[in-house]
Amino acid sequence: MISFFSKYKRPIFGVVVVIFVGSIFFVSGQVFTTSSMDAVAEVGGEKIPYQRFLTQVNRVMAGVRDSGTEVSEIVSKSVKQEVFREMVVETLLSQEGDKLGMMVPDFEVAVEVQNTPQFQESGAFSPRAYYQTIYGEFQMSPAEYEAWRKKARLANKFKQFVYNSLKVTPNEVKAYYMAKNKSLKNFDKEKGKYAAELAQAKFSDVVNYHLRQLVTRNEVRNYLEVREQGR
Repeated sequence: MISFFSKYKRPIFGVVVVIFVGSIFFVSGQVFTTSSMDAVAEVGGEKIPYQRFLTQVNRVMAGVRDSGTEVSEIVSKSVKQEVFREMVVETLLSQEGDKLGMMVPDFEVAVEVQNTPQFQESGAFSPRAYYQTIYGEFQMSPAEYEAWRKKARLANKFKQFVYNSLKVTPNEVKAYYMAKNKSLKNFDKEKGKYAAELAQAKFSDVVNYHLRQLVTRNEVRNYLEVREQGR
């Protein structure tokens, strides 16, 4: 993930999932039809709204500007590509979670909303701050925002399922430590740290592989270039 963008997005389980989905999309703007005019992409028949994409891009760009970083054409393009990629990945993974029968209860979203600092006043949840923020910053209704958060949480549940299914053996940790340090000095003291690092590396590899398989199996339509050209 590009360095300036990573400042404004919390990485998944401390690991950046690196997959350039845009490079393997196979549907061009030539199939851009009236039914897809409000979408920036379509993943397995599910549309990703273009307006939501723009809102996310604008929020990230505001953070970049606030940091004092000069917003060049290259920076702007990189932000758009990264936001686009993450929205597609989130959709793919939430669909996989749904196929496995995973669910996100309403109370989980309610707890998240009530504990979000932007929705609080004097340390307590404020309906006024909630409505004002989601309409102003996200350009969503409460129902739209909560549906989006439910989808994001479902994608995270699927990622957590993958992470928890991974096993790291003592021999793997020892070999990994040896490859990094060329000796086993301090291994006993540091093996916990290296075991976690190896688990994260395996998680990244597995998720990237799984995403590539998903993109191959699912029809993913990319309308970003067409929308950016105003067509």
